[in-house]
Amino acid sequence: MEMYINIDGVLRNTIQKFDYHYKDFYLDRDEEVIAPISIGDDGEEEQMVYVPFEYGIDGVIKNDDLRKYYRFQSVEEYQNFFYIDYAVEIFGHSGVSYPTAISDLNKLIKENQDYNITLIGIDHLGRAKPATLFFLSRNGCLVNNIKFILTSDIDNSWKNCDIWISDDKKIIDSCPENKTAIKFNTIYNDFFNHSNEINNLIKTDELWQVYSEKSIT
Repeated sequence: MEMYINIDGVLRNTIQKFDYHYKDFYLDRDEEVIAPISIGDDGEEEQMVYVPFEYGIDGVIKNDDLRKYYRFQSVEEYQNFFYIDYAVEIFGHSGVSYPTAISDLNKLIKENQDYNITLIGIDHLGRAKPATLFFLSRNGCLVNNIKFILTSDIDNSWKNCDIWISDDKKIIDSCPENKTAIKFNTIYNDFFNHSNEINNLIKTDELWQVYSEKSIT
């Protein structure tokens, strides 16, 4: 039996740490950030006008796409902030999703040694990957298998597992008919529902047994 478990959302509260550093860097500093705008291209030297860029947060934060809620001047600025400049602070020093998340995971591994459990990190660009390994290490995670994939790899990754625990709607919605998706509930993904939902990893055993019985039958 192959089980995938998302790192973000299920084990780590990444968004909370992202939110803290975004506010600290962009919203709480005194100096004004300006964005260049080109206003001419007639063969003459290009003239530039500088206008202030208004950083901010729009709406209630969900985990479908952070760029929908946190304002950045460009995709490149977002990626540099998330995966380079603050990667260690966000991915390495985030808090756990709930107080006993890692100990529950370790218990799940210990009590189900006949099953293969793999942690999944999605879109861990730049320095996010080593920072994530640091997060797992400092919290005493005992898992043997860790895999990093891109969002574009989700459909193909479903071929390699039987059960996937995730807080991500894209993963839940792409679950094949012969597989089982388990939605892990957080404050950031209450915009969708699923037939299999848990709030902690202790509940995984119950759903796992149901899946095993169905598979044997």
